Amino acid sequence: MVAMSLAVWFTLLVVPAAAGTCKAAAVDFILLNGDTLSARIEDDIRADLAQIGVSVTTRLLEKADFNRAMSSGDFNLCFTESWGPPYDPHSFAASWAVPNNEAHYPALSNLDPPMTMAKLLAMVKDVTVLKGEAARMTKWREILEATHKQAVSVPLWSKRNPAVINRRLTGYNHGSQQWDYPMHTIEVLSGSKEVRVAPAAQTGLFKSIGRMDPHSYRPNEFFLSNWVYEGLVSYGPGGSILPSLAVSWTADDLPSGGQTYIFELRRGV
Repeated sequence: MVAMSLAVWFTLLVVPAAAGTCKAAAVDFILLNGDTLSARIEDDIRADLAQIGVSVTTRLLEKADFNRAMSSGDFNLCFTESWGPPYDPHSFAASWAVPNNEAHYPALSNLDPPMTMAKLLAMVKDVTVLKGEAARMTKWREILEATHKQAVSVPLWSKRNPAVINRRLTGYNHGSQQWDYPMHTIEVLSGSKEVRVAPAAQTGLFKSIGRMDPHSYRPNEFFLSNWVYEGLVSYGPGGSILPSLAVSWTADDLPSGGQTYIFELRRGV
């Protein structure tokens, strides 16, 4: 067997209380039931907080209830995964402004003044249309420093998802995204042409392909999309953009401020 892996970062999200409303040193910590790694880290955090007089009430929730609590802000502390490559910081930060989406939206409520949720999200919106790399870097530094000072998102640890491959197979390379299993590149060197696959999701193996949404990040739909769809471009290491159906492309600026893209498609598809 051959083992390969892909790393993903995890963060702790904190929903602060409104100014002047803290009466007791107690926080509500939600965890995904069955996630043993998060449970062990939560145990350490709870012990550390107890040393400074903060009591923690931990709720173990099933996936649907956990997602509901995260998106509605029904928590003080919770773990979430970073998007990481190939998602650029513009896409990730823009998602903070979407209510009932992920835990970031409620975590940005009740920020310490003079920063406000509206002000921070306006900064994110402005930088997504800013031209010039140096100017974007300056504005992104301001955004990241603001979120760091507010301490609503705390990076804690990373993990690797192993892929174990039988040596009678060849051609497999793990995808650049967490749940990306590009099985279509595998070739059988010897033995039966039948290959048994056990793809993992967040809390176990998935058993269906979902709703077949090519734009979805869910593990089972990633798995399916590699067999059915191919984009003009694909993601490579570190979020790099690589040719796929398109072998090359050009972008020309328009007087109106937009751009025109011209793609040269691969022959023989």
